[in-house]
Amino acid sequence: MAEHYYEMLWDCSQCATHRLLGKAHRHCPMCGAAQDPGKRYFPEEGKEVEAVGHQYVGADWRCSYCEAPNAAAAAFCVECGGPKEGAKTVQSVSDAPTPAPAQSVPDIKQTTPPSMGNKSSGVPWLKIVLALALVAIALLATLFLRKHDEQVQITEKTWSREVDVEQFTAVRTSDWCNAMPANAYQVSRSREQRGTRQVADGQDCREVRTDMADGTFTKRRECTPRYRDEPVFDDKCSYRINRWQVLRTARSDGAADLAPSWPTPVFGNNALPGEVLGAERLGSRRESYRVQLTSTQGHTWQCGLPFADWSALQEQQRLTLKVRGTGGADCDSLVAKR
Repeated sequence: MAEHYYEMLWDCSQCATHRLLGKAHRHCPMCGAAQDPGKRYFPEEGKEVEAVGHQYVGADWRCSYCEAPNAAAAAFCVECGGPKEGAKTVQSVSDAPTPAPAQSVPDIKQTTPPSMGNKSSGVPWLKIVLALALVAIALLATLFLRKHDEQVQITEKTWSREVDVEQFTAVRTSDWCNAMPANAYQVSRSREQRGTRQVADGQDCREVRTDMADGTFTKRRECTPRYRDEPVFDDKCSYRINRWQVLRTARSDGAADLAPSWPTPVFGNNALPGEVLGAERLGSRRESYRVQLTSTQGHTWQCGLPFADWSALQEQQRLTLKVRGTGGADCDSLVAKR
């Protein structure tokens, strides 16, 4: 299939004649000025002019002596007779929107309000904003990392211990049927959307225009597949399953005058053996040990500590506490200095 070529356009900068043909008008028909290949542009869609009978022989070359464009087949410049040897080819242009014809307008000096700024002043302002952001980040990092010593006294020691009581009970839950556990019962099924998948839904096509750099351009149609989301349905199962669930939590807490101890839960059905509905058992345990610290200026902090370190500290004991620039206590410094 024969390639079709279409005329690029150019505007004469000498007499302001517009929409001259890139291949047919090597010189302006109004004033005779040579075509500037750098001013070529694509016509509007639907207004292309075919270069009938055109044979493509290569990109134009620009004369090294007078800058005039010449056809690739020419050995010497049509303007000054300079040789082609060593000359560079002209640069092609991209398929950008067609520029509007230049209009004669009064030479009015435009002023920009100081609050609006302009392109040249936008870059410095951006740099200033970035610099301020970096300064703020550095300041916050300094405040967090910088520490100072505070003389403090332990004004209170407290502890708490918790034990969960679990019960073996029937739980109603749901899941996709292919992930349902084998010991599920009282199962009911329904169809629900589980996700989506991409399915082909035609093509998106556009015409791509390519500057041949000889005053003409070609067109080709490019298509990419288009997809749409299609819902994917699957079986959802609602079912019962017997599981150990937290029924209640027993808690003990106190201060330094009371030795830490674990609570003793009371079981309602502790006589039931193993995994029988209604049976109860001990679950997870949690413990917490805290000290309250007060500085000579009246500032207070609370620190959670491991049991061994908490036990080694005494109420009314004086210590040196590391405090961050943000005001938070570095509780690890208590362990290091005790």
